[in-house]
Amino acid sequence: MTLLLLNPGRVMAGTVEGTVTLKATEKPRHPPRYYLGPYRSARGERADSAVVQDVVVMLQGVEPGKKFTPPAKPLRMVQRGEQFIPRVLPILAGSAVEFPNEDNFYHNVFSVAAGERFDLGRFGAGGTASQTFTKPAVVVVHCEIHASMKAFILVLDNPYFAVPDAAGRFAIPQVPAGTHTLRAWHPTQGEQLLQIVVPASGAIAVDLSL
Repeated sequence: MTLLLLNPGRVMAGTVEGTVTLKATEKPRHPPRYYLGPYRSARGERADSAVVQDVVVMLQGVEPGKKFTPPAKPLRMVQRGEQFIPRVLPILAGSAVEFPNEDNFYHNVFSVAAGERFDLGRFGAGGTASQTFTKPAVVVVHCEIHASMKAFILVLDNPYFAVPDAAGRFAIPQVPAGTHTLRAWHPTQGEQLLQIVVPASGAIAVDLSL
């Protein structure tokens, strides 16, 4: 008896899609204290409201041990209006991030978090500096000059992640079929973990709430 294999080279993969909503809280919860360095300022930080586009939805443990190729073009976290934009930036390990200064005064970019330790120094309007992140971690980014400036870079070990749009919708395509852990993370709203089964084709829909 002869068995015929249909599309033997085809990768069985589906899409994870859905929506994220943020619960209303009377007082924002503080994220874990990733930054413990000597530059911590005594001045207060700018109060940021919870924004759904600061959520990162990611799949954990997909194709463990596989080396994924980071993008050749650096990603960007802009300094504008005494803010880092975007406030939360997910990247694949090995990616470079540029920090262009679009304000008409000096900025500094540094972090002393456990994952990546760096200080890009001070640079003025129109200047930029870059940093490559090689280890999975939550990197909290600060400006030494402006204590209210704070952002988060999530360095991830696989490319299966997404940031919701303004309506909270997200989609992660081409996820290998099987059982995986889906994680939604926000710097002040916490996180949610959910075990899902990704189909060999088509999509699985999930609703997440933080």
